[in-house]
Amino acid sequence: MSEYLPPEIITQILLRLPIKSLLQCTSICKSWNSLIKHTRFINSHLNLNLDKTSNSPLLLLRHCPKDPTRELYSLHLDNGSFQEHSKPELPVQSLNECFRIVGSCNGLILLSDDYFTDYNMFVLWNPSIRKFITLAKPHVPKSSHHSVYGFGFDSKKNDYKIVRLVYLRQNEGQACPKIELYSLNSGSWKSITSAAPCYQIAKNFRAQVFVNGAVHWVASCKKGNCFRNVVLSFDMSNETFQEIELPEDLACELPTKYMPISAAGKSICVKHFDQNRHTMWVMREYGVVESWEKQVSVDVHVTPIFTPNFRVLQVLGCRKNNGEFLLERYDHGRKIGELVSHDPKKNTNEFLGIHTDPGYSCIVYYMESLVLLDKTS
Repeated sequence: MSEYLPPEIITQILLRLPIKSLLQCTSICKSWNSLIKHTRFINSHLNLNLDKTSNSPLLLLRHCPKDPTRELYSLHLDNGSFQEHSKPELPVQSLNECFRIVGSCNGLILLSDDYFTDYNMFVLWNPSIRKFITLAKPHVPKSSHHSVYGFGFDSKKNDYKIVRLVYLRQNEGQACPKIELYSLNSGSWKSITSAAPCYQIAKNFRAQVFVNGAVHWVASCKKGNCFRNVVLSFDMSNETFQEIELPEDLACELPTKYMPISAAGKSICVKHFDQNRHTMWVMREYGVVESWEKQVSVDVHVTPIFTPNFRVLQVLGCRKNNGEFLLERYDHGRKIGELVSHDPKKNTNEFLGIHTDPGYSCIVYYMESLVLLDKTS
């Protein structure tokens, strides 16, 4: 075909092929292999598919079956049946029981080996093309009090970055962390000299999400005699911090409360568990404080999720296509975890046929891409 069609036409045809087909095309001839693995083609394919994928993203599930205990990943369609799309195999083994998923961006998954012991090991993994890179270790040693990470994309420099907030043991009484930044383009870490925000991000708050060019965490700061919680963001291009106010119900909570943040389409949502109730707040219009809205509230004593043998452990996330929520519940009788899809309007639940080791499950939005295909391991 390449003998009869102009190169630009061939490029346009290839750009519209799915990832699996493109990987097969790299074996057809040297010219196609070079074209598909070129950074310009990878970026063009990504940009062409961003809008298409944003309306029907995949969901990446990490879960650990109870017996035998092992780390499993699966990609699912966000449809009514939670249909399995593929089962990517993790190409590297954690020194802990499993990796922690820091975040997902443009087909890349950042894994950190710090679930129980922080080994300062980071892996960038693209399940679509079965490729990974082990990153250089940060400068500040793991003997620090604790670290919080964020992962995202710098659209101005076409670079994937990791921001690291390091709270040192000797400065435990101070909230201002040291800031380090990793660049995939340079393959190295650097210190950020701009003023760090004097907010504390506790270990149980360290969930992050990349939305609208910035990484977001839930953070807290002591003001007077009380604590105040906010959403703290870091712009990956400008390398600056900003604050977004939380709804009052969350802003005045104790900073020890579990309030992970996640994506809600092109905006953010914050999950909260207090006593016997799981709630999820969604910011309907990104950056507009008045648009915070409580989307789901699951009470252990009212909803049918909580029969005598079951208890919900966590709200894993919201589903874009049907407005339902993915929950992990615990079966006390069989001592095993289960994934269910909860419809808040009908107050019904559907078991998705997946069993877990309770507490280890994680779900992030995912899109297939060629990113990393031009990199050497």
